[in-house]
Amino acid sequence: MSFTTRTEMVLGEEAIVKLSSARVAVFGLGGVGGAAMEALVRAGVGELHLIDPDTFNESNLNRQILSSVDTLGKKKTDVAKARALAINPIIHVYTYPIFFLPDHESELPFDQFDFVIDAIDTLSAKVAIALECKQRGIPMIACLGCGNRINPSALKVTDLFKTEGDPLAKAMRKACREKGIDRLPVVFSTEAPIPPLFKIESDSPTRRDVPGSTPFVPPVAGYLLAQYAVMRLIGFDPNARY
Repeated sequence: MSFTTRTEMVLGEEAIVKLSSARVAVFGLGGVGGAAMEALVRAGVGELHLIDPDTFNESNLNRQILSSVDTLGKKKTDVAKARALAINPIIHVYTYPIFFLPDHESELPFDQFDFVIDAIDTLSAKVAIALECKQRGIPMIACLGCGNRINPSALKVTDLFKTEGDPLAKAMRKACREKGIDRLPVVFSTEAPIPPLFKIESDSPTRRDVPGSTPFVPPVAGYLLAQYAVMRLIGFDPNARY
């Protein structure tokens, strides 16, 4: 048996062939993106493009699947590539340890992507990714807020314009409308954010406070992103058999 045999039992041989030639970009390799990346590798995706400027630190250990004491201080892209190759030695992995910003689209080979996963939390960058994908006809899915939440069963896949109660979603809806984006698949939590018991100031220019997090919600959001990507890539309809 190969490492994709059990997946093939469910999805079929043709699906595994399609995945082996698929090229997927993952923006962000934190609690959400790291889990999505690993699920894509284990599903048999043949080529990954991984974008993240950060290194691992101790605050990542509570939720990020790629983090461990041994990876502290290392680039997330390097760790993710090593993890992917440890699972599937013949996968092609391209890394971009950069902070993606609007007007920097030329730094990445968007024309090579068959699917894009957005697992970052910078609003301007999220909208820039969505716009680039719309203009190029690249299917994608984005993750909304996972911080300050404890219930993974409240996560669901829906359209951005059907979400409510999420401050990031509200801001993103407004920004997308301004760019002419009227549809965008997202992973969204119906759980209201829990007010943190204390605050930690962020050293990031794009975030004022650091959100709380749990080991439960971000990884599940990542698996939902990966599941949606795989289903789109193979054109699988789970109801077609019944």
